[in-house]
Amino acid sequence: MDISQLDTPALIVDLDILESNIEEMQKRIDKLGLILRPHTKAHKIPAIAHMQIRSGAQGICTSKLGEAEVMAKGGIKDILITTPIAGSTKIQRLVNLHLNFPDCQFIQVIDHMYHVTEIAKVAIEAGVSIQLMIEVESGQQRCGVEVGNELVELIEHINQHEGVTYAGIQAYSGHLQHVKGYENRHVQARAAVVGLFNFIESTLKPKGLEPEIISGGGTGTFSAYQGLNYSEMQAGSYLFMDAAYCAIGDEFNPMQNKQFKTALKVVSTIISKPKSNRVVSDAGMKCLSIDLGMPVVDGDSSIRYQTGGDEHGILHLSEDSRRLEIGQQIVFIPSHCDTTLNNFDILYAVRDGKVLERWSIEGRGRSD
Repeated sequence: MDISQLDTPALIVDLDILESNIEEMQKRIDKLGLILRPHTKAHKIPAIAHMQIRSGAQGICTSKLGEAEVMAKGGIKDILITTPIAGSTKIQRLVNLHLNFPDCQFIQVIDHMYHVTEIAKVAIEAGVSIQLMIEVESGQQRCGVEVGNELVELIEHINQHEGVTYAGIQAYSGHLQHVKGYENRHVQARAAVVGLFNFIESTLKPKGLEPEIISGGGTGTFSAYQGLNYSEMQAGSYLFMDAAYCAIGDEFNPMQNKQFKTALKVVSTIISKPKSNRVVSDAGMKCLSIDLGMPVVDGDSSIRYQTGGDEHGILHLSEDSRRLEIGQQIVFIPSHCDTTLNNFDILYAVRDGKVLERWSIEGRGRSD
């Protein structure tokens, strides 16, 4: 069908741009001599994960165990779960992943002795071995063990337990992905982790505790770490390039990031026109996430979006704006792709204005 035939609000992705972004990031990561392990929280769709792997990515990341279950059922064989888990139910589900998908590799991120002891106990009972990756504090003050003696003790704790193995270290500075200005962002990204790499050389390596995998980085910082010893990058949003990422700047422009193109959009319909300079669309907060700011109108920066609540988007028109009438479609670029995807059941893949694929967003709502 044609895009104009979609009932709205509808989430669409341009296949040409999607494929181009996948190829471009893989090319950039290859040039840096790194491995790409894309974070699928950006798209939540196994079919897209397979596209990334076919292009050269080595496995994927998921934020949550529920997302990992979706991806494993979708045929993905190499999965890093980037958020620690706690509680007997979650630990049993992690073990069940290993039992139900014995041909898959799973790595679980942890940051505390508790995780090692409790996961090892259940793993031994089930007769499986679970790879654990230690998250270190990298400036965000979220999860992560401090670099120092605590890190050494945690690695040794893993090595002393059956049922678990030490896979490596995660150092991800999520709070720096949207820092404005390419050089400024890169300086801060390196500063957040340089102490870790010094510690690896000065302490972990002499003790024989050097990590085989060092994982981190994102769409905003993947090229910031040259000369350090990251082995893989976790970038994910490059796939879609939401409005927030488009505004962080690249190596050529401090205000615009054109390394990748905008692929993800929301098609909406004008449902009301109270005034000549104010119209209302059917795209409110139930579809357009605003946690990173307001969406922008594709192709017309003179139109300002204001949230009108759950169901309504208020559009303020300037004298230079194109005229909008009731029943007319309008296209938005979301401010944050991850959370916008979580508002929809279906992603329509389009090429040249025609809908070619209808992908179920299988990881939607899997914050478990």
